Amino acid sequence: MFSTLGIASEQKLYQFDIPQQPLAKSLNALSDHTKTLVLFPYDLVDNRQGNIVKGQYTLVQAIDRLLHNTGLFGGLSKKEVVMIREQQSSSQNNTNNNNGNTNMKTKKSILATTLAFLFSGATVSGSALAQDAPKQDQEEQAEVISILGTRGAPRTVTDSPVAIDVFSGEEFTANGNTADITDNLKSLVPSFTATPATGDGSAFIRPTSLRGMAPDQTLILVNGKRRHRSSLVQFFAPAAGNGAHGVDIGMIPSIALKSVEVLRDGAAAQYGSDAIAGVMNFQLKDASEGGSVVAQYGEFYEGEQSWIVGANAGFALGTDGFFNISFETNDNEALSRGIQRADGQQLIDDGVQGVGSDSPFGDEPFVQSWGRPETSGTRVAFNTGYEINDAVELYMHGGYADTDGRYRFFYRNPGHSTLSGVTSLPAGYTPFLDGAQKDTSLIAGFKGETSSELTYNFSAGFGKNELAYYLNNTVNSGLTVDGVLGQRDFDMGGYEQEETNLNADFSMPLSDDVFLGFGAEWREETFTTLAGEAASLISPGPSGMTSVTPADAGEFSRDNIAVYVDAEYNVSDDLLVQGALRYEDFSDFGGTINSKLAGRYNVSDDFVIRGAISTGFHAPTPGQANITSIITTFDGTTGAQIEEGLVRADNPLAIANGAQELKEEESVSLSLGFTYSGFENGNLSVDFYNTKVDDRIYRTGNIPADTGGTVSFFTNALDVEHQGLDLVYTTSMDWGNSAESKFTFAYNHNTIDVVGQSLVNGIQPVSDASVEDIENNYPENRFVATAVTDFSDNYQVMLRANFYGEHYDERGTINDASSPSALVDSVVFFDMEFNYFASEDFTLTAGVSNIFDTFVDEIGAGNANRLSVGLQYPRRTPANYEGGSWYLRAKYEF
Repeated sequence: MFSTLGIASEQKLYQFDIPQQPLAKSLNALSDHTKTLVLFPYDLVDNRQGNIVKGQYTLVQAIDRLLHNTGLFGGLSKKEVVMIREQQSSSQNNTNNNNGNTNMKTKKSILATTLAFLFSGATVSGSALAQDAPKQDQEEQAEVISILGTRGAPRTVTDSPVAIDVFSGEEFTANGNTADITDNLKSLVPSFTATPATGDGSAFIRPTSLRGMAPDQTLILVNGKRRHRSSLVQFFAPAAGNGAHGVDIGMIPSIALKSVEVLRDGAAAQYGSDAIAGVMNFQLKDASEGGSVVAQYGEFYEGEQSWIVGANAGFALGTDGFFNISFETNDNEALSRGIQRADGQQLIDDGVQGVGSDSPFGDEPFVQSWGRPETSGTRVAFNTGYEINDAVELYMHGGYADTDGRYRFFYRNPGHSTLSGVTSLPAGYTPFLDGAQKDTSLIAGFKGETSSELTYNFSAGFGKNELAYYLNNTVNSGLTVDGVLGQRDFDMGGYEQEETNLNADFSMPLSDDVFLGFGAEWREETFTTLAGEAASLISPGPSGMTSVTPADAGEFSRDNIAVYVDAEYNVSDDLLVQGALRYEDFSDFGGTINSKLAGRYNVSDDFVIRGAISTGFHAPTPGQANITSIITTFDGTTGAQIEEGLVRADNPLAIANGAQELKEEESVSLSLGFTYSGFENGNLSVDFYNTKVDDRIYRTGNIPADTGGTVSFFTNALDVEHQGLDLVYTTSMDWGNSAESKFTFAYNHNTIDVVGQSLVNGIQPVSDASVEDIENNYPENRFVATAVTDFSDNYQVMLRANFYGEHYDERGTINDASSPSALVDSVVFFDMEFNYFASEDFTLTAGVSNIFDTFVDEIGAGNANRLSVGLQYPRRTPANYEGGSWYLRAKYEF
């Protein structure tokens, strides 16, 4: 008998061809074919045979035929989840309702199977997962089901050997006035950091960090497949991320996301280069029907506006396939949170006209703007799959993004060297940089299963990111003739990153308790530098940035091949052991072998211990090995404006002064934790971790050259240790009268220590001041506390607190006698969102981010500061200085 709680899938017909076979296999086939989540415990279906299901049936009819005379029945929830349960008498139900051990055993089965699904790279929405409990416990089940996306459920997979967070698409997008999904992730994962977008390319491609590590030490996946890097090598990231070459997750449209999974542990032995801090997997929506349209408008308390419009739709490809597409476009006005510079104010006091009038952001008379850049963009993503038969499925996903950003540079007052003899700019000028970014990705493949239960997955992927620079409102004194300015706007060239991946992955059960996975991968990366226009190359060049020269422009490629094996052994009902081994060979620096051992032991039905030890690596990218640049920045100790030049490590000048060929960063990660679910309505997970990274690739300071002057290059400079703990607690409370709240508290404590440097010609490649910044610019303590309360079927309120612990500003040094680095005090930002579900299809949302308009500490006299350049806040604090904002959102689902 089939218990139908939901109705959306009852009438749709599917063409089935499921033979008589083990029931677990049949349920998996049904799940894949109908794109429906099916939950069942393996011990319940073990040794049972499923009936033949051939012909056209609805989902309800197919389940009934499959389970006929098996002693089992299925139920379809409102969330379109099929739950397989054993037919029981009332007395059996009552017994099980009072048996916490039985229910807890079921939860562990659900979670373990969920883990396998999350990181399988599956592109379909359905997966056969474990589930069991009598009907009256369905509210409890919903919390488990929500690990794959149901609103308001526990967020950590508590039965895995390592820590994993899982967020539904709805939970992930419960934010307002964010620049892109980077901010969304930052508001949910306390160990994830994204600093304000500030400085050259970092204004357009955000520098991020997981557990205080560099952006390129976290692997990014989409639908389980490696995401290509951005084209930017970070020069203006916080010290801990400087020189990194990572992925820009901001190119992914938020409306396309079905779920986001964050694995917080080293996983290079399973996934390859970059998976030192962990892995993030962005799952795209895969519905074959329906969709949604979303429109949002918001304003900051200071008046800047922000809007976003998006749409998602799913289409059936016959009876055996789906095509899901998402579109999103947005616009964010620039924020201006600085103060007037003293030299700008002096011009105003002297009666000079037009001070700050060249600002593209309308914040005149400020001669320099500090705050989030102006950004806009259009992003598209699609996901599709088609079953050729019950054993083979074709799949494809991809996307395209076209974004623009604008960032204002440092002010040049009338006495600036570029204005010598010029009278036409009595108020000086401030250059501004435009960054135009295009991003393309396409992954296609096929997967299936043989009659011997060997699963296979072959795929090919291509990704490309392009970043073009346009420097405006500047002066190239080489074009100035007799005091008359020449060209003011310049094409400065840019960068491109291309990647091609070929993968072959296989898995098979060796026995009831042993599962084996193995495979191979080939990848090619090409980094391209593009020269600027001719006028930008005329010496001394436009003020503010130096374009790539034709001599330094070109394509730089590297390829690698990898093989891996991954095994899982259920030693007993209580002990699980996992192991992985991976070998990769790179065309530039050679080979590397990495391994991982992880385990989980059920001390009791409520208490689980888990741990892992692994080695990992980050391969030097073609970008890090081949980029050259001259940038204008400020000395962290003195505040003086300086120009820094960068040459390749294989440049003869660099080699003569101690440079060596780049090699891989190497890591050793340890984690040990536990989960406890013995609370009446709560789950707790605590995980301690320690990651040691040797040979961290970092840009040297200016090394004195034998021939005079200085030289800078990338080198394997640092040994860094990251350690801390993650804590996640979830619970719920029933208030009666249809009101219920779900609470989540996520806390991270993290410390960073530079434990060694590799000297270059007897000189420290990284200054003591930079080391101090690496260790102290991120908060050691962060937490996110969220409460979601459903007052009825129509009203819901979300409250969230984001806490940032104290940390030091990067300007100055901590123990300086006269102007030490400022200690930035802790701060809490409070957000609130109110949802009104007007109908099953239409939702209205009103929200406030940073309700109380809270700002981080201002830094003034007595500390090293930036008041001379018009900024009273710490420039790259992880706790932003944007201020409060409100937003309205309407969503229609069909």
